[in-house]
Amino acid sequence: MNFPRNKSTGTIFAGIFQSPDSGRAVLRNLRRAGFRRSAALYSSAAGKVRVDETGASGIALVLASSALALAVGVALCWLQWWPWETDALLQNALGLAGCALFGAVLGWIVFHLFETRVDPASLARFRKTILPNESMVAVEFAAEEAARVIAILRDVGDDDPPVTFTFHPASQVPFDPSAQLLRKEAPSGQRLAENAAHLAQSMATVRGLRKSRGPSLLRRLRENERILKRTDARLSISAQVEQSAALSAEWLLDNAYLIQEQINDVRQSLPPKYYEELPVIASGPQAGLPRVYRIASEIVAESDASLDVETIRNFLVAFQTVSTLQIGELWAIP
Repeated sequence: MNFPRNKSTGTIFAGIFQSPDSGRAVLRNLRRAGFRRSAALYSSAAGKVRVDETGASGIALVLASSALALAVGVALCWLQWWPWETDALLQNALGLAGCALFGAVLGWIVFHLFETRVDPASLARFRKTILPNESMVAVEFAAEEAARVIAILRDVGDDDPPVTFTFHPASQVPFDPSAQLLRKEAPSGQRLAENAAHLAQSMATVRGLRKSRGPSLLRRLRENERILKRTDARLSISAQVEQSAALSAEWLLDNAYLIQEQINDVRQSLPPKYYEELPVIASGPQAGLPRVYRIASEIVAESDASLDVETIRNFLVAFQTVSTLQIGELWAIP
């Protein structure tokens, strides 16, 4: 399930207990362990929900900061460190109002930088789902803290084991579910060669880097790396709470380090200066991208991702019967 996320929130782990005492004990243990971004919800038999959370609200902190700044301004006047003009009431009032405004702005900044509350939007949804006579404890945490959080939530003995859930922040990852990159079956060697020759005839290139319609390959590499790391962290959390996972998810958990090795190799072998010297496509949907990227994409698609050295070599040989690749492009193909 996805919940709205502001800039300071992360993954939320929630445990539902049948006893309010269990919820209070777990919340107390979480705060002792340093997980200040935690809260508990208690539902009465009548369904009335009460929330116990740490941290001050934004409005309360702004008002307190404004009042403190105003008090400081008054103290400075009383100590005669402030140029108080007894015959200029408007000027004095504006000065004190400026102190109050400065305090309010400072309090708002501090609230957003050091907020220690669970995401309010998530708590609002939890209030609607908790049943009468139940208690729910919610805690936001970084992925590396998952094991500690899970251990604390489950440390209530065998009398009241919690039902646990993991809620991840919504991810804005562009994806076209209708895209069909791979074929149902790999083409023959002859058809592969024909497609390579046709691709060479259809592409015109220019020297030097031209701005493409989308992000550069190196930027996309960084974005994909972040997505993979975030996905791996979420899958790791799901595995720790013993949630079932698809075979593809299990594969990613087992092989994430291999993917990272390939990303590091691409970053080392294709530095920005070298990347910018590759001939780019002159026109069409992929204008501005290196020609070798289109070639690599076609090899993957045409071979149904069943890559081997012979398939890559045959495709490149057939391509170069029409258009010769540079040494730098052949080096970048891998």
